[in-house]
Amino acid sequence: MFIFYIFCSFFLGSFFSSLLVEFLLRKKEKYTYVIPTAIESAILFTITIFGEYLVIDSPNFLVYILLFAMGLQNSLVTKISNATVRTNHLTGLFTDFGIELSQLFFYRQELCRKKLFVSIKLPLSIISFFL
Repeated sequence: MFIFYIFCSFFLGSFFSSLLVEFLLRKKEKYTYVIPTAIESAILFTITIFGEYLVIDSPNFLVYILLFAMGLQNSLVTKISNATVRTNHLTGLFTDFGIELSQLFFYRQELCRKKLFVSIKLPLSIISFFL
């Protein structure tokens, strides 16, 4: 179960980052990339200050929070660079999956949604076979 939560934490960070960036881009927010970076910084700063207490009380929670921050950052870099800066390991697949799944909330045209569903199948299949 621990491994499942590890993957879910990273995926949720990636999904949340992409969802937030898409939302802010559509609102024409000029601080689109600053907000996810600030959230990641706040998580890391909090872990730096209070991490000692989290390890004692709940070491797994500390791992989950750090993986969430890692997924957030991985997705953000992918979005900022228009996917030219990529990772080619399992976290990259979770990043792709999180980004594409979050885009389903914004693309309403049937053709776009069909393309997204097709592109979601590949990373999901690879992740499934990996597990």
